Amino acid sequence: MASPAAPASDTQVLPAVRTELKRDGAVLPYAQLNQLLSKLRQHGEGLFRMDFRVIPEKTKKPLAELRMAVRSDEADHPIKLDAEGRFDLPLLPDAEAKTADLATNAAKGELAVNGTVKLTTPPEQLDLATVRRIMQVGRKLREELLPFYLRWLFPRGQGVRICSDAPTWELTWTENGQLLGLPLQPATGEREPETKKGEASRPCTVLTGQENWPDAARLVPPPGTKLSIKL
Repeated sequence: MASPAAPASDTQVLPAVRTELKRDGAVLPYAQLNQLLSKLRQHGEGLFRMDFRVIPEKTKKPLAELRMAVRSDEADHPIKLDAEGRFDLPLLPDAEAKTADLATNAAKGELAVNGTVKLTTPPEQLDLATVRRIMQVGRKLREELLPFYLRWLFPRGQGVRICSDAPTWELTWTENGQLLGLPLQPATGEREPETKKGEASRPCTVLTGQENWPDAARLVPPPGTKLSIKL
């Protein structure tokens, strides 16, 4: 026989759990970040993206407990952090972005975030035509399309940096029906951006787009190769 139902008065109602987020006025005005994201989408030809990351060693709250959102007068836009603290920011309509800020449950001064311009081209798809396009589009974005107060977020590029565990990079292309190969030499003093302080950098080389080789010269990257912008 089934047990009798408990009286309604005995039912426990658990309180709703709410994480209080507060706007962080120390972060760059969201309207400016939104403008940068908009310019990259409109004029970056898909070559660039912004990589945002919480810096764990400078943030007092553990990543697992950190909550973030972009809060405007119209809505909250939750931000999802990955295991390494990386996240994307939403692109808002200009009118909404004017009232938006980054909101977080971290106390003032306890959250450290940085944003870096990254390349979208995979190493195995990099050729000199793409290097030259990256330099040309990046130069136009910075010098012609971005207002002066945003140019520091998109520094002037000097080339495409190529880093890997082994310095065995090579450019190959076909000329007069013959496959040609050209080894690339390590660049003295180049450091991979993700190298931690005090650690030795992996070997790197740089292509500026000014090289006297054909557009079709394609990179043959060693395993684990990463590309970045030389600033």
